[in-house]
Amino acid sequence: MADAVRQVPEKYGPVRQVFHPRLGSYWRRLLSCVPPLLVLAAGMLFLYYRRPAAGIAVVVAVVVLAAAAACWGRLRPVLVARTDDHLLRSRTVGFAAASLADVDHVVTVGSLHRDAGSPRKAGRPHLWVGDAAGRRVFALDGAVWDARTLGEVAEALGRPRTHVESATVRDAVRRWPRLVPWRLRHPRLRSAAGSAALLAVVALVVWLSVLQQSGA
Repeated sequence: MADAVRQVPEKYGPVRQVFHPRLGSYWRRLLSCVPPLLVLAAGMLFLYYRRPAAGIAVVVAVVVLAAAAACWGRLRPVLVARTDDHLLRSRTVGFAAASLADVDHVVTVGSLHRDAGSPRKAGRPHLWVGDAAGRRVFALDGAVWDARTLGEVAEALGRPRTHVESATVRDAVRRWPRLVPWRLRHPRLRSAAGSAALLAVVALVVWLSVLQQSGA
């Protein structure tokens, strides 16, 4: 797991600046972990009290591990580091790197909303780094990072910066079509896919339980 400056590969050169999310961002990160935590707890209780057959236990165990991984992905220590030539973002394995030579401009949004009718508190800060062609080469978002730290990262790059205090995804796509990722463009489709996957797993567990009871 990459979460410390000493783990930055030597090929990127000496680290000049390091950024971490502020402690206040952990509350939001904890809230985002509530759904997978509920899935994890339900799976553990099911395994403990029902003592299912091996096939069912394997499926439930996979769901539990996936929920634990989702929580860890939000709560694990993270950092952004700037060297003389690169901007690095820690990942579970290794670092995502963007060459500073490719960085042409930076866009920060203080609060990005799904649509104009979204609750005011539902918006999250975002940072996108683009090259000369407008393509996204680096990104951070409010799922982990706070707006103040994103602003500090933008300033550290020393490139032209555009800051918008509040915007909808549609507005952002209109202004920066190659910066906004797919998951923000189609949040309902992403949510539907996740729900469908969860329902499929539940249906599989129920089906295996029925087979186990019928075979008993």
